[in-house]
Amino acid sequence: MGILIDKTPDCPYVNFSEDGILEIEGRSITEDVFSFWQPLVDWVEQYVKTPADITKVVFFLEYTNSSSNKYINEMMKHLETCAVNGCKVEVVWRYEEDDESILMLGQDLDALISIPFQFEEVEMERLKTQKVRVKSKKTGNEAIITFRYWDAIVRNGHSDEYIVLDEDVKS
Repeated sequence: MGILIDKTPDCPYVNFSEDGILEIEGRSITEDVFSFWQPLVDWVEQYVKTPADITKVVFFLEYTNSSSNKYINEMMKHLETCAVNGCKVEVVWRYEEDDESILMLGQDLDALISIPFQFEEVEMERLKTQKVRVKSKKTGNEAIITFRYWDAIVRNGHSDEYIVLDEDVKS
């Protein structure tokens, strides 16, 4: 069974799926890092025993404290072992434009782990303001959503359920 945790002001959104998608997005400044992160590390430790054919790990952090970073590093060590044993593991490290501290955290992890990281700078203004008009292939309903929401749909592998009608909708 996977793990799904909603984002809070102190804890990130987490979506760990047995089909190989592991996402962490938001800030991690919880006072009780053990209670939040240890179950995630334990899940990854079990997951790598029988992983999906491809494991894609996506980080999009706003801020993390040093205690959280320790657990992230521990998770990555388990995934590194999985990759060394022949599993395909991809890591995407997303960071807000001009956020040098999160970029540097990703670069530090990249230097410590033998799994290559793909770095993606995210233009926050575009995510906040650009709208996308989509049509559901299943229902035929149309909707105008933010690019940030569309980006989450794509990252979660559901973009094939929609047709993009217009990528730059004016409100």
